[in-house]
Order: sequence, then structure tokens, then C-alpha cells
Amino acid sequence: MKILLSYACDLEDIPKTVAELLGNLKENYISLVEIDVQNAILYSNEKNISEALDSIDQARIQLAKIDNRLMDYSGILAGYSKTNADVQMGVVDVNDPQLEEMQEQLKEIKNHVDTQNQKETND
Repeated sequence: MKILLSYACDLEDIPKTVAELLGNLKENYISLVEIDVQNAILYSNEKNISEALDSIDQARIQLAKIDNRLMDYSGILAGYSKTNADVQMGVVDVNDPQLEEMQEQLKEIKNHVDTQNQKETND
């Protein structure tokens, strides 16, 4: 089940916050994919096809989670870039509700990541 959470930060902190989220993603998910792929190789070499397929499936599930998060982070950075350009051109006021919405979206994603990490640590 997916839930939507909020996270707020200042506009200028968005790149740093996304970098932290990316680091968290790398630390907590990429390593899981590597383990699953390594297991798939091992099982395949041992001709344990059922286990190899299970490991491949687990890697694919992790990759899908990674892809979803990367899409979120990409969207946040694209919005940040556009907002910065608009602010510099005088098109957007820094107190614009859209900025608050983007900050809320970032907060939601960070809380979701933190919740998922806690859940996986407890499992």
C-alpha cells in the first residue's frame, strides 16, 4: 500500500535534501539489488533454477522501487530548476503557493522513505 507523506524544507535546501534521499536510496536499495543478482548468478550456476528465478524477481521488485523513487526525485529537481529560473526572471514570487506545494511534495517523499527504511529495518 502506498501512502503520501509530506516534507517541508526551504527552497535553497532542495538539492541537498534530494542528494540525501539519493544517498539513502543507494545505501538501502542498490545493495539489495546487488545481493539478489549475485544470488541469481550463484543459483543459476548451481542449476537451482527456481531459486535463481526468485532472486531475479526480487531484484526486479527492488529495481521498480528504485525507479519510482528516482522519478520522484527527478520531478522535484526539475521543479526546483524551473522555479529557480522563474524566480530569477521575476516570473514567480518566492512566497508562491506552488513553491509550498513542491516543498510539501518533497516532505512527503522523505517521510515515505524514512517510513520504508524503518519498516525494512524492523522486518
